[in-house]
Amino acid sequence: MKTAKDYSGAKTLYFKPEIKLCPNCNKPLKRSHIAWRKYIITLNSIYHVTSTAYKCSNTDCPQPQAIYRSQEAEMLSIKHYQFGLDVIAKVGHLRFKEHQTIRNIKQTLKSRFKLHISRSEVDLLHQAYLALTTANRQQDTKFLQKIRANNEIILAIDGVQPEKGNETLWILKDTQTGQTLLARNLASADQNSIAQLLKEIKTLNIPVKGVISDGQRSIRLAIAAEFPSVPHQLCHFHFLRNIARPISEMDRALKVDLKRKVRQIKPIERKAALESSGKTKVILQYCLAIRYALQEDGDYPLKPGGLRLYRRLRKIKQSIRRSNNLCPNSDLENLLRVLRIVEELKLQYRRVNRLYKLIFKANRVLSQDAPAGKVEADMFAYFDCLMELFAHSKLRVERAAFENILRYTAGYWAGLFYHYDCKDIPRTNNELEVYIRSLKTEYRKMTGRSSCQEYIIRYGAYVCLLDSTASQEEILFGLRRVGCVAFRRCFIEIRRFRGRLSLKRSLSEDLNGFLCALELDWAKIVV
Repeated sequence: MKTAKDYSGAKTLYFKPEIKLCPNCNKPLKRSHIAWRKYIITLNSIYHVTSTAYKCSNTDCPQPQAIYRSQEAEMLSIKHYQFGLDVIAKVGHLRFKEHQTIRNIKQTLKSRFKLHISRSEVDLLHQAYLALTTANRQQDTKFLQKIRANNEIILAIDGVQPEKGNETLWILKDTQTGQTLLARNLASADQNSIAQLLKEIKTLNIPVKGVISDGQRSIRLAIAAEFPSVPHQLCHFHFLRNIARPISEMDRALKVDLKRKVRQIKPIERKAALESSGKTKVILQYCLAIRYALQEDGDYPLKPGGLRLYRRLRKIKQSIRRSNNLCPNSDLENLLRVLRIVEELKLQYRRVNRLYKLIFKANRVLSQDAPAGKVEADMFAYFDCLMELFAHSKLRVERAAFENILRYTAGYWAGLFYHYDCKDIPRTNNELEVYIRSLKTEYRKMTGRSSCQEYIIRYGAYVCLLDSTASQEEILFGLRRVGCVAFRRCFIEIRRFRGRLSLKRSLSEDLNGFLCALELDWAKIVV
């Protein structure tokens, strides 16, 4: 049974309007009625608050029915909410600054502030915090002052689709200030939908100097339609990742083949662990070196894990062979037998290494600090070299890799070179990618869950608008400026996702019952 709240120690507060004269006719205001009366729970105490409404005493006033209330009283809490805005601000701070779970926030409020609050109430207040901050952002133009000080926007745009079939979270940021200009969930990522986001950016009336994005076709078409004369730089990282994709798959296959064979060192490891001689300690160290080499996954496209693993294992094998030549040992010979896979996969390694040199060469060309004309000329030479290699290639896997590089190079060509003559436009969109990754990482730290799909879809568009540099006092000041209507509009949007989750749960748990209910509803309509 739910425990009733104890209001026995509540302090009584009365409020009346801060103005005493009618703003329309300058006549005295008189008391009309009690606007509202309720208990408000704050971080420091519990208050029984009464707010009195006043009207103009002049019957000839242009607005005699206008109601005047205390602004100070209205800023204590949200309408229909018992917890004060300071509690909501604290919940938001604990959730998004200290990255605490709902359960931990409940314990923190209980231990620090003696607030006995349920987990469901904490969750509700955390949603109210997001609604308030979003509503405040919509009416506050302070965040635009930094951008207007630059007189321009360098727009970065990217979408996050946690799972195919779900909505996509689109984030648009100004790269110079790091400000999130817009975050919106879209059911479709077509040209028209993205164009609508760009139109909202145009309403800011700040010139867009350049755009950075990946090479997605719908983004390119939308930007060409809305900002036809604005340089649209295509992300070099995405370009390199796309041209390297078939070669990266070959590298991963090499890595899998190496790991499958090398994991057979386990019996040698166990045997050496049972003894304590100097030789077995060295053998264990060799086994550890192999283990650590296996843990290296690489970072595609420019740090291929298969090539890095092969080179490390080759060095370890050479060292073991030198030690075994100095003093032969059966365990060292067993390790060499396991590492024979290095020689067996030499041809596969050489093929991957030869193809990956093309990716490294493209990266060197694009990494130059040179005028656009020089970089473009070097890319032409690179393109011609690829064409010649493709013409003389006979292996199907190599031809497929060459075809992929040629196709993406031709497709990205027009957007690869704006950065060199306009250094303000970034060469890659990695800053936005890192930001998106941080959203997922923070959620995983808070909850311990590996999947963040529901979180990104449900709260991503609101979390992206939070100001990480603002203090708790500044945030509370902003929350107090939000009107009830603006808050309710944003809060309903956040809570609407709850209905979709209930529908999804109904479909998964009882599809037949759900369909029968729909048929009955249809029958009632048509009868």
